[in-house]
Amino acid sequence: MKIPKLPAGEIARRAVQAKESIEVSTKARAAAIASEKALHDAFGIRKKTTPRPEHGQQIFVFNHLQRNHVVYSLTRAMKNNAALAQLPFNGKKSVPAALRKDLWHPFAQIKFPVGAGPIGLSVFQKLREYRRRHELEWGDEVRLDDEGNARKKKDRGKAICDQKANSVADIATVLSMLAAPKPLNVVKKKDALKRHQEGFDPEVAAAQKADRIRAQIKPLNIGLIGADSGTKVEILWNDLHDAEFAEKWGENVEHSLMPAPPHQSKRWALRKEHAILRAGEKAAKRELAEEEQQRDEADPEWRSKLTAEDLEALEQEKAEKIKAIEKEFKAVERNNALKAEWAEEKAAKYARTGKPLPSPSEVERLFQEDVPMVTYRAPKPAVAKHQPQPLTPEEKAARELDRQVRRQLYEKRMAEQAERKVNDPEWYEKVKAEGLKRKAEKNLL
Repeated sequence: MKIPKLPAGEIARRAVQAKESIEVSTKARAAAIASEKALHDAFGIRKKTTPRPEHGQQIFVFNHLQRNHVVYSLTRAMKNNAALAQLPFNGKKSVPAALRKDLWHPFAQIKFPVGAGPIGLSVFQKLREYRRRHELEWGDEVRLDDEGNARKKKDRGKAICDQKANSVADIATVLSMLAAPKPLNVVKKKDALKRHQEGFDPEVAAAQKADRIRAQIKPLNIGLIGADSGTKVEILWNDLHDAEFAEKWGENVEHSLMPAPPHQSKRWALRKEHAILRAGEKAAKRELAEEEQQRDEADPEWRSKLTAEDLEALEQEKAEKIKAIEKEFKAVERNNALKAEWAEEKAAKYARTGKPLPSPSEVERLFQEDVPMVTYRAPKPAVAKHQPQPLTPEEKAARELDRQVRRQLYEKRMAEQAERKVNDPEWYEKVKAEGLKRKAEKNLL
């Protein structure tokens, strides 16, 4: 299909139109940001800024539930293209077209200390290099099955895809290179005890010989940044038993479990905590008020017996107790959190309606109207309820006799109506029609 050429005038017009649309959108975006900032300033909203971890400070490891693929990532969420680039092609349908997040789950999380981002990036590079070598360099454990026969192509591809155990061993090897080297107590050969000398121990002699050989061997250098620096590393495992795939771990590695995902949002958890604290504060203040009320009931004139200084000291002590209760149950923090949540909702409402921004005093007034503070008053004295007196045997007998008489009258009336219904059918039809008419008048049909 031949693409038609646009005239020069049309091209120039579209260019001007695109430039104008960009300018308009830029101005609209700047106005929206300024309006949002003004709203936040009016309601006192402060955005929470949590410092992001340094690039390379955390390494996230993901595992495929079916094929045991392992993918390393520097972000908490897997990225489709970056993850697929790490999966090797080991035969037909061994690499999916796109990730299925229901088949991938967090396997481990490697955390480095603050400022160790370059070390984390170097570890990330070495882990990917080792994993690539596992995929390309394999021996009889992949080529042959348990009986020693050659595996089929499909089974061999599945065995190559299973890199779970190899990845744990790689993590242990690379992280152990970051540990500080142990000082070797090298004993020279001429200073060591001989076999014919007294106090010779074969095990001690073998350990001394191993130390002498280890001192002559240069440490393996794979280009790892921070090698032998003693960097402490923490690994969070989804299943702590997966760490047993490695034979040994360095002394600089600490293992723990991943925190369980929250079952509810942080806001609802905070509201629940505040409700518990509010109930505790209310109970404590009620108890304080009850003590004062009991003292008033015991001696109504006890205040008149005190001097002005004693009364002032008493009121100060009471205020200190209330202040201690509010501090214990975080009254100020709860009020600030409640006000911040209210301010967010109110600012969003003002942004939708386009109302003029309120002043700080008006904001405080609106807050007191919408969210009235809880006032704690002294409990009212309980009023004794009327308790019914138990019946005497004579009263019980009279009530039972009255109930029997009423039952006999009812049965007699029902028997008469049944007899009349049989002897006078016209009467029954008339009564039935009147009943239906009354129901129709009351809309009961």
